[in-house]
Amino acid sequence: MKKLWTWLATASGALLGWAAVENTALLRVRRYTAAIPDLPRIVQISDLHKRRFGSGQRRLIRKVAACKPEYILITGDLVSRTVTDFSETSDLLRRLGALAPVIVAEGNHETDLSPLHYAEFRAAVRRSGARYLKNEIIRLGPVSLAGLALSRDYYRGGGTFGFSGAKTCTKKTMRMLLGACPRHTVLLAHNPLFFPAYAEWGAALTLSGHVHGGAVRLPLLGGVLSPERKFFPKYDRGRFRIGDSEMLVSGGLGKLRLFNPPEISLITAVPKPDKIRQKQTAQKE
Repeated sequence: MKKLWTWLATASGALLGWAAVENTALLRVRRYTAAIPDLPRIVQISDLHKRRFGSGQRRLIRKVAACKPEYILITGDLVSRTVTDFSETSDLLRRLGALAPVIVAEGNHETDLSPLHYAEFRAAVRRSGARYLKNEIIRLGPVSLAGLALSRDYYRGGGTFGFSGAKTCTKKTMRMLLGACPRHTVLLAHNPLFFPAYAEWGAALTLSGHVHGGAVRLPLLGGVLSPERKFFPKYDRGRFRIGDSEMLVSGGLGKLRLFNPPEISLITAVPKPDKIRQKQTAQKE
């Protein structure tokens, strides 16, 4: 029995040690390609909340800079609903904007801000020079970029935990908020749980977050828990496909996590066949 308790204590200590490292020191880049012609080089940031990566977020900025993005897209929950001072947010966006144009979409935590703090948050984004994309479609080089902002009742309803009875996003919702979907549209949609609606609307590529990779990740099973208190969410982290539509779900940066390091995403276009041939020829030579 003593050996068992010793083993349990050792295992618990190792687990706590790893969790401490993972939640304070690690930051990874997850790389994807997308089959959209001439897609710009994109870095996706999601679910920062209150997490800090060094003074002035220097580790995060350094990691983004190393990716050499053409655009930086933020897919919601840049802040937490309890934040009341947005000076650090404005400073971060300004520093990121020195690397590439920054476009910010809305998450449920921005939606939960009080009217006063929501206005202050929007003002902080505006001061930084970043673009706030709320239920709007713009051109992003050769593609269209849509920013979806769902109201609070799409995230919360009632019940014990406050989530039952929340509204469901459908194709009709998408058309009501964004209109028709242009060809080659990249959709910034914080909540990945409505991917069927995004695909039916016509988004070629959806970038999401919200689920934090499932908080804790287990081998073969994936993410354990979604913010809606549902176990093993279907769209937890990574690449998903419905028909011709793809969705990339970032594990995000903030909140406590285990076996699920904080991450940003680098998304690039699938190389064209002629470029692949040129590279192969150069390697042979």
